[in-house]
Amino acid sequence: MRYVSFSHSAPRAGVLRKVNWKVVLYVLLLVALVYYVVSKWSQFALFSSEDDAVPATSAVGGGTDFFVELKLDREKTQKEQIDMLKAVIDDPKAPKEAKDAAYAQYLFLVDAMGKELKIEGLLKAKGWDSLVFLSPDACTVAVRTKSLTERDVAQIGEAVRKVTRLSLDKITVFSCE
Repeated sequence: MRYVSFSHSAPRAGVLRKVNWKVVLYVLLLVALVYYVVSKWSQFALFSSEDDAVPATSAVGGGTDFFVELKLDREKTQKEQIDMLKAVIDDPKAPKEAKDAAYAQYLFLVDAMGKELKIEGLLKAKGWDSLVFLSPDACTVAVRTKSLTERDVAQIGEAVRKVTRLSLDKITVFSCE
């Protein structure tokens, strides 16, 4: 990933601070997502069967729809992130480096939200209900189904690759129910 500075004469240390700020933000987002998934979905395993299908895992609990709940939580988290980034961008006391980093993160977040929505729409059109989580260097797709064949995984991976331009080894697809 290439980071671009918006100032013409930014010192090298300023670029490193921008990168470190972004890395910390990405790590915090990843930790929050992992914590949520672990706390809500503790039975999480993938096993290949002899017919090349991946059995679905199930959410522990009962009546709530995991997909709907996680989509709503993802949207709420993304809105909170955008609000925080806008606050930094609009803060007249914030240093230019912080504003530039917040703006770059804002652009990435808006782009990622659009790509997640587009991928979920494409997969829905093909008959798969899915959740898509996009990071700068990877994409994870959870598909609501009992199992996925290798052909299904290949089709999903190709749809994701076309939208994100990530290589197939950076795309993870799994089934869940």
